[in-house]
Amino acid sequence: RAMRIDYYDRKGDRLKTLDYKGYRRYLDRYWRADELFMKNHQTGKTTTLAFSTYKFKTGLRERDFTPGRLKRLR
Repeated sequence: RAMRIDYYDRKGDRLKTLDYKGYRRYLDRYWRADELFMKNHQTGKTTTLAFSTYKFKTGLRERDFTPGRLKRLR
């Protein structure tokens, strides 16, 4: 489980940090974070993604994610 990921620009300066918070285990198998917080250190801007519901075992198969099928969903 990732807790934090730091991203750097080409000069080696820290660009962004992504923090994962509120991990919970679903179906006794899948660990998912309830909140992702991204901070851009160069601009000072932030983004928060909050998840309240995850769905597992929805009947989707790997072939449902081919480029052709995904293109038709637009």
